[in-house]
Amino acid sequence: MTKAFTTSMIGMLIEEGLLSFSTQLQEIFPEFQRQDAQANITLEDLMSHRTGLAPMDNLWFNSYNEILVDRSQAIPILSYAPVAGPFRASFNYNNIAYEVLGQVLEKVTGLSYLDLLHQRIIEPLKLNRTFYAGEPLDGNTAKSYAALADGSSHQLSPWGYGDNLFIGAGGAIRSSVNDLLFLYNALMDAANSQVWTATTTNPFKQVPELLEGKVGVGSTSLREYSYASGWIRAQLPAMVHLFADYWPPVLLEGGESRLMIHHQGYIMGNAGIVSLFPETSTAIVVLGNSAGLTDAMRLFGQVLIATTFENEFNPTTYTNLAREARDYFVQYVGDRNKELLANKTSRESINPLPAYVGKYYNSISSFFIEIKLNGGKLQVSFLGADIDTYDLQPYQADSFFWILDFDESAKRARLPWFPPEYFVLKFGCQYEPSWWQFGKEADMRCLTWKHEFTIPGEGEVFRKEAENHRVGGVSQRPGSQGRMDLK
Repeated sequence: MTKAFTTSMIGMLIEEGLLSFSTQLQEIFPEFQRQDAQANITLEDLMSHRTGLAPMDNLWFNSYNEILVDRSQAIPILSYAPVAGPFRASFNYNNIAYEVLGQVLEKVTGLSYLDLLHQRIIEPLKLNRTFYAGEPLDGNTAKSYAALADGSSHQLSPWGYGDNLFIGAGGAIRSSVNDLLFLYNALMDAANSQVWTATTTNPFKQVPELLEGKVGVGSTSLREYSYASGWIRAQLPAMVHLFADYWPPVLLEGGESRLMIHHQGYIMGNAGIVSLFPETSTAIVVLGNSAGLTDAMRLFGQVLIATTFENEFNPTTYTNLAREARDYFVQYVGDRNKELLANKTSRESINPLPAYVGKYYNSISSFFIEIKLNGGKLQVSFLGADIDTYDLQPYQADSFFWILDFDESAKRARLPWFPPEYFVLKFGCQYEPSWWQFGKEADMRCLTWKHEFTIPGEGEVFRKEAENHRVGGVSQRPGSQGRMDLK
């Protein structure tokens, strides 16, 4: 839901002539450099997730709701991210695009995202339970929880706080139902009035254009199902299935045609869904401090929508879906771990363990994987952080894996449903000492990790670098030219 705040502020700057929908990213940030069609990415492309670039979420999503990547890495990551779909013709959800949009707002205005949010939205609308990237307002602010496999809860640290928060413009605003209902009423008023005239008495500008569909998201019927700018459009009745791992019931089946502008958000311990019906100025908001073991926000939201518009629905269908989804998610993790263990063919590593030790960097030095030797066993430590350190076991040939059960994933605030390949590190580029280098051990100089599943292949190659290499540096491997090193 934060994304709609961000696009709304972009709309205000467009209204003032400081930006346009067609402003190219490289006009604002000349350091954004690509050698393909994506070099022409515009603000509209970023807002509508039609850049065609892979999302690269696993390079910033860390355990315990902490984010270790610095904001300065957003443009370099967007510059090197591989293409996952046709430019302006495919929907590829991209959180980093919204981090970049937040930085566009800051660079053009000279103000921080937080100050802009207060000046442009919070203060004009007199919102008193809405805050950004900060500690809880008071004791009446909901805590965050994860659901364990047995249905019990585990308290989590809140996501999204800090002065230099990466992805803040894509998901770090927290609010209340009352504040959001007031805000969305003002947004719909602006949208309806601006269809006929640009005059409006509230801060929202360019709303009809922001709510216009830009790219399809895969409709199961001939009705519209598209992504706008921070919003999803669906012409009901329809199956609203985006981001679902199952087929939800047709929403408002048998009812009259209605345009729904909606979005949902999910981060461990924070979940919500917003559905707007501009033709009747109706807003439905569902917020939660845990998603439970199923897609509760979506299902409960659909029930509320059907009830609001007096559309008949079968409660048993929804309860059965919730139970099936709960059982599936828990069972999937167990089955995945069984598959990993079943495919394990090595009891010991091929090379001495010190051969694997070191820091392995991606081609733009924005991320590294550290392999440590601790108590005679290897560990992997993403970005060298203790919070993301895992014990490794030999897997196949020169590969190792780690394993997480459902409850440990939940307690770490990590999404549990990654496929088996995600947990495997494949080592290569073996350096063998020459005969005159007596006493020097073999050394593994690269590893491959499959962390991005929108592109084919075995994964991204990370290469071992010298001791003085540091994340955030400008050095690149010879010939890399800032491109992602894929295998």
